[in-house]
Amino acid sequence: MSPRRYKPRRRDPSPPPGKPTRAVLLRLATYLPPLRWKLLAAAVCMIFATTFGLGIGPLAQRFLDAIPRGQESHSLRELNLLALLGAGMFFLKAALSYGQQYLMANAAQRLGMRLRNQVFEHLQSLSLSFFDTRKTGQLMASITNDVPALQNNFTSTILDSFSAPLTVVIGIGLLFYFSWQLTLVSMLILPAVAFLITIAGRRMRRYSADVQSSLADISEVAEETLSGVRAVKSFANEPYEVKRFQRRSSQAFRSIMRSTRMRAAIGPLIELSGAVGIIAVLWFGGWQVVYGGGGLTIGGLSAFVLTLQQIAQASRNLANINMSLAAACAAADRLFQLLDTESNVQEKPDAVVLPRGEGRVRFEGVSFAYRRELKVLEDITLEAAPGQVLALVGPTGAGKSSIAALIPRFYDVTEGRVTIDGYDVRDVTLTSLRGQIGIVPQETVLFAATVRENIAYGRLEATEEEIIEAAKAANAHNFIVALPEQYDTLIGERGVRLSGGERQRLSIARAILRNPRILILDEATSSLDTQSEALVQDALDRLMAERTTLVIAHRLSTVRHADLILVIDRGRIVERGTHEELLRLEGVYARLYRTQFRWEGGRPRIASGQPTGEAGSGIVR
Repeated sequence: MSPRRYKPRRRDPSPPPGKPTRAVLLRLATYLPPLRWKLLAAAVCMIFATTFGLGIGPLAQRFLDAIPRGQESHSLRELNLLALLGAGMFFLKAALSYGQQYLMANAAQRLGMRLRNQVFEHLQSLSLSFFDTRKTGQLMASITNDVPALQNNFTSTILDSFSAPLTVVIGIGLLFYFSWQLTLVSMLILPAVAFLITIAGRRMRRYSADVQSSLADISEVAEETLSGVRAVKSFANEPYEVKRFQRRSSQAFRSIMRSTRMRAAIGPLIELSGAVGIIAVLWFGGWQVVYGGGGLTIGGLSAFVLTLQQIAQASRNLANINMSLAAACAAADRLFQLLDTESNVQEKPDAVVLPRGEGRVRFEGVSFAYRRELKVLEDITLEAAPGQVLALVGPTGAGKSSIAALIPRFYDVTEGRVTIDGYDVRDVTLTSLRGQIGIVPQETVLFAATVRENIAYGRLEATEEEIIEAAKAANAHNFIVALPEQYDTLIGERGVRLSGGERQRLSIARAILRNPRILILDEATSSLDTQSEALVQDALDRLMAERTTLVIAHRLSTVRHADLILVIDRGRIVERGTHEELLRLEGVYARLYRTQFRWEGGRPRIASGQPTGEAGSGIVR
């Protein structure tokens, strides 16, 4: 059975509001069928453990009532028999309690594993627009905080929510068996206990939601600070980050303590109510024993008080169950809000596999907006032919990266269409579409794994020989074999143990291994020194051969030899042509070019004074 979903469903980026407790519990129940045999076995253990536990009361009555009969042999035999019976009952109860707790712990871990996997898989299916509006720390908290809170609180209450009422029901039956008069006296405290349990449950859900939110805030700050640790240290902002973390930690502490105070207070309050009842029972029961009213014996009174204490403990458990369910519902509500978020980029049910063609890219009257009220691109029409280098230039924020992001369908167009070899990208499967596109970003994304694993990320089934050939083509093989473990060297988180040029060459090797028909370069050499740039550019020239290449250019020196340059300004194509043609137009491109370069003796130089030799001049065809 698939998990129940709330209606109506929301599309990212806006999460749905919180759901009523009943709706959350009904949805949580859909996760239980795979655990039914473990839960059933645990329920059997629980029923017998509860029965044996409540059997201690009648056993104590028989034991105490047998003592006054003196040294008669049958009384001694009865005492021995009752002692053996009591020991057996305690042993069986302990064994059954162990079985119940082990089975429930197993079920809890399986539920947590399923939820973690489901949340992570769902995160992978969401479009980039979702991540544009979310913080990584908040999303990590869903897996590291919300899932454990749900699995621990929910599974611990499943059987307890049956064992506690079972104890109360059977226990009250035993109380009537011992003395119906004392039972009526003891039941006077029930309204107070019920009131306390209800109030505690209502408040705990609100408090638990605050706790989960504050813990997510801590994860957010920790992730941001650790990810940007170089910037933190560069600006000597460690004290600022420590204070920021401490503020979030203090907020979490206050939320947790508010919840803790509620948990700590409810038990003693229920216990106090129970103590009042027990004192009343002892007084009235003692009067009955002394004056013979109701036929109550010392053993009966002792058994009554013992059973009443068990019922009081079950009542405290009911309060804890109510609070644990409130905490579970708060965590589940956050998880279900995330799971109910749909991707803005969805594959059609009848989507076809994109055939491996020549890689011709066309934009036909394309408009695009990240938010409906703000258009980023408007009426974009272009064509990138196979083997052609198409460069996009323009001011920062003009829309260059947005154009590139529409080709692999990271976002959907709002008007017009994008086609590859005549296929609308919305009509083909995402796997087949993105499998024919290679992207070399400016900021290389590497994982905390080996060199081999990072290159193979471009094609997971690649052989060792293919990985090495890709590294050689990317001018990466020589520096790799000089590493301590060569291709098995761990490069650290985000490739921190490698230089910028080495990281970029691994990224190019990954793209070469993928063997894409369409290549997107986001200023792949902009942050490199001259020597590294020459090596990377040489690798890029090999990678671009006979492929459709789209270059996002920030430095105009890298696109002087492109087949076609498109100038983007405020989301529109305002100029198009070759480098020389655009300079002659004396338009936006010429102004950008003069801003970046100054002429000294007729030779172009970068504004900083560095010459642009052929090795670093960018795309050469």
